[in-house]
Amino acid sequence: MAPVRYAGTGQRWEPPRKLFAHQQVCYEDERALVYRQGGRTVVRDKRAGREITLDRCRVVKLIRNKPAGRAPLAAVPIQEGIKLANHRTVYIVELRPGSRLLSAYPNPRCRGDKIIIRKKENVLYFYKQGELYKSYPVATGKHPRYTPEGSFAIVNKIAGSGRLKPQLGDRWMGLGVPCARDNRADGDARAPAGRKYGIHGTDEPASIGEHASGGCIRMDNDQVKELFDLVEVGVPVLITD
Repeated sequence: MAPVRYAGTGQRWEPPRKLFAHQQVCYEDERALVYRQGGRTVVRDKRAGREITLDRCRVVKLIRNKPAGRAPLAAVPIQEGIKLANHRTVYIVELRPGSRLLSAYPNPRCRGDKIIIRKKENVLYFYKQGELYKSYPVATGKHPRYTPEGSFAIVNKIAGSGRLKPQLGDRWMGLGVPCARDNRADGDARAPAGRKYGIHGTDEPASIGEHASGGCIRMDNDQVKELFDLVEVGVPVLITD
């Protein structure tokens, strides 16, 4: 039977076929077989004989010869792999040179630029044109309520150590947080104006990765400079637990 491939691989599409009972193939080539079984998706490296089992995915796309510097995962070159996605999560499975789950990250469900911050993980994910470009460790609020949760946007950008307090480093990206989401005061006009909560550098680098701030998102000073140059005013920011 001819290989079955899903749209997005640059190959022709055919309806999924049955592999065994309760299994459906959704992608196959000389190296990999991807099939669904119940509520799971299985990626099988046919040459190595290894399988990786993931939550059920609807999107399957082949990745070949992706250099570092290009999304997804701009810092990582991928010789051969598969991108899979469901409503919540995107998975990158590397097939060559080794068979392994390379990364799993939040599905941005958009085609534009976006930032997602997960407080439990203390990780900031930056997406360019709907693809994960890079992720960064951050520090968030020392109390779970301090860093507001919800959908916001970058409303201002400030550069220069002389314009910011030393504890903010020399980069600030202000978040437009409505007063209703500001858990640290009632009616504080600084919050929606992007002058109370922001993504910024720090003079306490050891706090990165911890719950340590008064509500802002702290980053490494070199990394916040990189992000600052990538992000435009208006980029949406989703902060979750």
